[in-house]
Amino acid sequence: MRLGVIADIHGNLPALEAVLAKLDGASVDRLINLGDCASGPLWPAETVTLLRSREISHVRGNHDRALGAASVLGLGESDSFAWQALDPEVRAWLAGLPVEITLEGTLCFHACPGNDTTYLMEEVQNGYLVPSPIPTIEHRLAGRSAPLMLCGHSHQPRAARLSSGAVVLNPGSVGNPAYHDTNAAHVSESGMPHARFAIVTLGEEIVIEHHLVAYDWEQSARRAEDNGRAEWAHALRTGRARP
Repeated sequence: MRLGVIADIHGNLPALEAVLAKLDGASVDRLINLGDCASGPLWPAETVTLLRSREISHVRGNHDRALGAASVLGLGESDSFAWQALDPEVRAWLAGLPVEITLEGTLCFHACPGNDTTYLMEEVQNGYLVPSPIPTIEHRLAGRSAPLMLCGHSHQPRAARLSSGAVVLNPGSVGNPAYHDTNAAHVSESGMPHARFAIVTLGEEIVIEHHLVAYDWEQSARRAEDNGRAEWAHALRTGRARP
């Protein structure tokens, strides 16, 4: 069984198209999307339309949940842009996605089990995300376990083996390679503008492949600039947060 794993698309349609094209040629058996589909100053509606046209299993991200709000009041810039670009039915679909699913014995969630805003595999040090120790990851899982656990949220491609032998995987972000977060004032940076995804082969051993895909990130950066988000444009071009 081969799983194609994507996360944190954030409305970046060209990046998603490039990733799906690679996955279509990779003979995967199932596609799993770990959430945060549309939020951002790019192509929210078109991205969700493409996702819904494919056979993909989804979990809800924190930004998908936010788009279920009754109005844009209180939403951040990225959520507000997406909220206004999406019709009510699509917003309800995003907000109604399951918070976690189990497929092929694999536990899938957006950030941490029961918490869609807490990093599972990272923590903030000196304003940057850094890998967390294995005991910290195990504590955040709060007793939840499966041979393979899939998460997103941090936009950091990462994998770790726990003391139980279970494997935790973050495929990285399809569509947003770097961001500033005002919560605990930190940045997440992949260091490359490429779209990220992972392929996992389930068998006697769990085999993980991390992938980077080139796409027309200049097109996405120009779209961000046209919508007044220069910091997004910088991140899309460089994989780094704007100073």
